[in-house]
Amino acid sequence: MKKFFILLLGMSLWCSVARAETIVSYYHNSVRCSTCRKIEQWLSEAVKDLPVTFKTVNTDEAENKHFLSDYGLYTKSVVVTDSKTGKWKNLDKLWNNLNDEQSFKVYVKQEVQDFIEETK
Repeated sequence: MKKFFILLLGMSLWCSVARAETIVSYYHNSVRCSTCRKIEQWLSEAVKDLPVTFKTVNTDEAENKHFLSDYGLYTKSVVVTDSKTGKWKNLDKLWNNLNDEQSFKVYVKQEVQDFIEETK
């Protein structure tokens, strides 16, 4: 029985690592308007059923400032990265869909799914 639980724990850890391969990050600063909060909410809802890790990153914090130059960010942005290969993609057309929640979520899901397929 003990071996079974150890096996189960190992499988769980392996699945967590495999899932963390693709990361969807929302980069923002400390000043957060209602649109910024809407982006974060819609984004988390759009990717919740995808095999990704979602996180928010405040680029005003000293340890996160490097992301501005790493990804060439100049405004609030969503970047999808593959933690194994280092490949990344800025979802720069995100702003075109802020007036329509459904089209925003469709855009995000499709871009993330395409990125996952391209980085296999």
